[in-house]
Amino acid sequence: MGRTNYQRGYEIERKIVHELTDRGFLVVRSAGSHSKVDVLGISRRRILAVQSKRTKRFSMAAYRKEIAEIQATIKEHNIDEVIDFEFWVWVDRQGFRKWKVTVDSVSEVA
Repeated sequence: MGRTNYQRGYEIERKIVHELTDRGFLVVRSAGSHSKVDVLGISRRRILAVQSKRTKRFSMAAYRKEIAEIQATIKEHNIDEVIDFEFWVWVDRQGFRKWKVTVDSVSEVA
């Protein structure tokens, strides 16, 4: 039997946890919350909120709604100056593609 969507999502979130931990963040995973934040990384200089997705073939258009919801959350709570939001998409056989999301822009992160 194949893996469930939950299992696939969990695997990606674990990859994010490991990457952020390796970069020196204290990391919290929001298990099964269906919120705007899947993983939260905290360091002395930065709080990073990550929303993650997984796909076989990448299309940015498929994520416009999720990104707009993140932007609305940032605006509603006026937290643009306090928390950095990133949107990470795991593309099978390619790895992560990452974007910084602000109230009024989305820019790909190297």
